[in-house]
Amino acid sequence: MGSLNRNQAGEITSVVKDAFNYVAKETRDGVKTIAHAVEEEIGAAAANTGKEAMVRCHKCNHDNSSRAKFCEECGAELSKSKSCGQSGELKEPEA
Repeated sequence: MGSLNRNQAGEITSVVKDAFNYVAKETRDGVKTIAHAVEEEIGAAAANTGKEAMVRCHKCNHDNSSRAKFCEECGAELSKSKSCGQSGELKEPEA
């Protein structure tokens, strides 16, 4: 019975892997297009206000450049910051 379960798990794993790789490959260009459009909008917004767009760190509340990947003050990863739907404040990624 154990070998049957291992065989089925092996078959399922390869199907899931193939499906994931197909979806990832087919959506890659779309994700790049959206990311580029968002980056352009952030730059345009900064140009309209006369100052660079900033991203606030979810750990120390330090304002960082919108292009920064890590906080200049504490080193936390900025891409994981999430804003609250009601207040707009940045929250811990796990919140």
